[in-house]
Amino acid sequence: MKNNKLLIGQMAKLNHTTLATLRYYDKIGLLSPVYVNPNTGYRYYDIRQCPVFHIIQHHRALNMSLGEIRQLMGCNDFDRFMDYIQMKQDETVHALAELQLRHAELDRVLGWADHFCHRPPNGFIQMGFITAEYVYEKKAVRNYVLEDIGSVIYDASSIEGQLIKSGFTEGYLNFPFVTLSLDDITHQRYRTEKLGIIVQGKNRETAGVELLPRSTSVFVYFEDFSKLRTYAEQVIAFCHAHNYTPAGDMICRLMGVLHLDDFKKTSEVYRLSIPVEAGNTIQV
Repeated sequence: MKNNKLLIGQMAKLNHTTLATLRYYDKIGLLSPVYVNPNTGYRYYDIRQCPVFHIIQHHRALNMSLGEIRQLMGCNDFDRFMDYIQMKQDETVHALAELQLRHAELDRVLGWADHFCHRPPNGFIQMGFITAEYVYEKKAVRNYVLEDIGSVIYDASSIEGQLIKSGFTEGYLNFPFVTLSLDDITHQRYRTEKLGIIVQGKNRETAGVELLPRSTSVFVYFEDFSKLRTYAEQVIAFCHAHNYTPAGDMICRLMGVLHLDDFKKTSEVYRLSIPVEAGNTIQV
């Protein structure tokens, strides 16, 4: 190795890279040979450029682009260098938070899919535990008990559109739901009180989003939204027969639209639930 000089092939082999990589780095001005023989065109690198190559690869492993690395290595200002590294650190922290949210959402979807595939049979009324969820609600603009699911989806999409303008993030499954107030149910008035959407991920931090607490509830799964009132009456009758006292608003939530036999088709599944307490039932 004469005068610490390496031919491009030697430089590539020593640094476990390719000739194409070194030629490209030279082309963009990131790492150039110290000497090119004008007669032969042979490229010579200095052995001391090996650490520079490894710095470049290290920065690449830190998810920096070649353009960013070139700018960083050419700044010749230590304070600017530190500011840039801090900026990349901040970006990494933000990306990590995004990955954690994505991981949590994927975990939630796995749980939902398992529940969806193993839910109780349609029309089977029972008492059980319903987990807490974050929701965004608005006063219902119409009585959805007398409408079809299209009206619910349309108005819920309008709500979501308004939220997106205020920072709401698209990309999560924001299933809609309607509520029937306990007072209306008590007096046999079957009309919707509120319309809302289930909120996931960082959207839970959006203004107006509230936590719907977990509850012991009487609930039923069904597939025909037009039978909402029929199932509501059956749920209340079940509470009366089993000495359960309704303790909150009734909620009809769209649980999924996946057709398990043909994913290209949709098949709505709803869960109608009402929180209850053991004890004397209300008279309805």
